[in-house]
Amino acid sequence: MVRRIAAVLTVLTLLPLSAAHAAVGGWSAPIRLYAASDVQGRGYAYAPSVVAGSPTRIYSCHSKAANTIRDDIFLTKLGGTSTSVLTGTGAGWDHFHNCDPSVVRVNVPFNGQTYSYAMFYLGNDVDASAHNAIGVAVAHNLDGPWVKLPNPVIQFPGSNTSEWGAGQPTATTIDAVQGTVVLAWTQGLPSGNVGKAAQVSFGSGTPVVQFERVLPMVGSDTGLNNFDLVYSPPRDRFYMVREGHPYPSGSQPDYISDHVEIASISGAGFWGTPGVGWTVESTITSARTGKPRTHNPGFLRTVYGTLPNESELTVVYTSANLDPDSLWSYTLWQTTAPLS
Repeated sequence: MVRRIAAVLTVLTLLPLSAAHAAVGGWSAPIRLYAASDVQGRGYAYAPSVVAGSPTRIYSCHSKAANTIRDDIFLTKLGGTSTSVLTGTGAGWDHFHNCDPSVVRVNVPFNGQTYSYAMFYLGNDVDASAHNAIGVAVAHNLDGPWVKLPNPVIQFPGSNTSEWGAGQPTATTIDAVQGTVVLAWTQGLPSGNVGKAAQVSFGSGTPVVQFERVLPMVGSDTGLNNFDLVYSPPRDRFYMVREGHPYPSGSQPDYISDHVEIASISGAGFWGTPGVGWTVESTITSARTGKPRTHNPGFLRTVYGTLPNESELTVVYTSANLDPDSLWSYTLWQTTAPLS
């Protein structure tokens, strides 16, 4: 299994608008949102991309079928149905796992049409957590149907198919009309896990990736993976929620975290101003979740990847039990904290 902007931002400048910073307060009691077992029986759902609205839409990495370890991307409407909206077919680069969605509003010309939404996703062609690249699917509306662009926007960066590669994308809109986004992702190679970011432009009809860079680590940590971003335009600040490190030892599983961490960085720091790094804002641990594993998180966001409410942060995380039923217990929960 593969592990995992402005009210309409017609144009969001990448220059810093403000040094404003807000502290994260205490987290609310978790609210259970969704588990694969709600509709499928024995299955899993994790790595959410959550779009605020009526209804709220959760795009998640989901078991393709009951008792099956193969990833599809499902859309779950809160209070409504769950259906597969992106799946691996044929024999292409992404025919096996399709996972880690991130959905944003952006115009994408493709095959003589202009689509209004893009879903960035991880895809691979092996029955393993390896050989991953990042693709794009497009749609005219949030419910699909989603049409895949033929080639990855971020190619597999490794030297052999046993390496993890590139995945866990998260996107925010720069210019919806002209077709430009910020894309960030995990690059996992034998040298370690790093976060990367770039600008992706669709205006020419073919995705153009520019200004690619490695994101700063958080504090003294030596790895960055499984993260989601949300942008605050008034603060010109990116908030990140990620799996906390180190991973737990002893009780299994030891490949997912027992807590998630929230950090933030100014727009200038995100784009590489020397000496500007992440500020750790908060953590969500088992003391809040009541579960031994808390992992694969995402933010509640607008369709542009911004905060729906500038006075609060809402995190949607995945909980899990310990082995032997860890995978089949994956469940999505929501908790909210004020931004003072």
